[in-house]
Amino acid sequence: MQRPDPERPDRERPQQVPSRGGAMTGDRTGAAAAVARRVSSSKRLNLARRIVQWSMGTFPGFFVTFTLVGMYNEPPSHAAELMPLAMRLDGTAGSLAVGTLLAATAAVGYLIWRVICHRIDRTEKHLHRDIAVSVAAVTAVVVLMQPAPIITALTVLWASCLTIAVSRRTSALLLAYALVLGFAPIAVAVGYNGSLIGTLAMLGAVLIMIVVWAFFCASAFSLVVLWEILNEAYEARDAQARLAVTEERLRFSRDLHDLIGHSLSGIAVKSELAARLAERDPGHAADEMRAVQRLARDALREVRTAVSGYRDVDLDAEIESVRAVFTAAGVRCTLAEAAAVPDPLRPLAAWVVREAATNVLRHSTAKRCDITLHSEGRTVIVEVFNDGSPEGAGQAPFGNGLTGLTERTAAVGGTISASATAGDGFLLRAVLPVPADAGGGPRRAEGPVGSGAMRDVTA
Repeated sequence: MQRPDPERPDRERPQQVPSRGGAMTGDRTGAAAAVARRVSSSKRLNLARRIVQWSMGTFPGFFVTFTLVGMYNEPPSHAAELMPLAMRLDGTAGSLAVGTLLAATAAVGYLIWRVICHRIDRTEKHLHRDIAVSVAAVTAVVVLMQPAPIITALTVLWASCLTIAVSRRTSALLLAYALVLGFAPIAVAVGYNGSLIGTLAMLGAVLIMIVVWAFFCASAFSLVVLWEILNEAYEARDAQARLAVTEERLRFSRDLHDLIGHSLSGIAVKSELAARLAERDPGHAADEMRAVQRLARDALREVRTAVSGYRDVDLDAEIESVRAVFTAAGVRCTLAEAAAVPDPLRPLAAWVVREAATNVLRHSTAKRCDITLHSEGRTVIVEVFNDGSPEGAGQAPFGNGLTGLTERTAAVGGTISASATAGDGFLLRAVLPVPADAGGGPRRAEGPVGSGAMRDVTA
């Protein structure tokens, strides 16, 4: 699109016209609005990501909190043997053990947070390293917290947090390691001897921890699934926007082909005729070159109008243009208009006539072309017949022009057919349903062609 020249008067600048949606088609305004939508969507998506991250951040928070509670919560006197190892040591060894326990607890919480971020951001860089380090850190926590009963909850919570980022097999291995790591020190501390009651109690505790693990996993996965649904919704909306842009580009390229193809075909025919007439009839050649100049200007005007977002093809003007081009090409053209085409269908009928005329000039050796407009019920039928198709051509392959015309026709519920007829003829036929808001349907055309008789419109 050409940008307005600041030195040109306002009255000479191209005016913005409403597009099909009724909006102005200023590039800068549209680009700014698109950027603003992307920035707004990005801000909202980042906010949602932070909310999910901090919501899942409660899991490493629970791990640190449970550890601190287990450290400083003294067991009853009859269960003094369940006090954490780090709290039972005295002097320098005790201080070193407590410091190591706090450092290992913080490391586990941080690594759990990193694994959660890996899962949310769908990245695997350093994921396996973080999981391996967390295994070592949680082992250190359990060694220094043994044989406090809280270690079973700590190991199960740790395993459930890592489950969201690993495979099912790895998840099962982590759960098994967590159960062994959590229950083995307690079994040793209470003197488990393999009795039936002790075994049942141990199995019951393991079952409870498995249920707790499943609850934590479900909570973590629910937040992850919620985030993925939200992220996919934003991606789908972006994809839809890109698809709409692509469809608009295809529509524009199709329209530009329809505009330029016909005009260039006419220019080629008239310039060729002018070249043949240049020596024996200079005056006629000059007339043809002036017609070429008009066609070029009309094409430029139509392209500028199309680029600005709006154009309207008039059926009468199109038929007149086709008549002039056929006259220059030596093709006899007749028109039969048995019904007045309703206003909503006139632009589409004009496109049918234009594309048919372009194909006659480019792909046939026709000497005669018949254009017929008539109605059947609440449909308008546009037929363009020429006698220059090779015998046995059969069904015509659809190129860019006919494909675009088919899409236009299908948009209003119509159909397009193009095939050879008996002899050397070729027929392009468009069936266009009359819209419900077009009144009582097609009317008989007024004037001498109202009866549907063929009239020669060749100049």
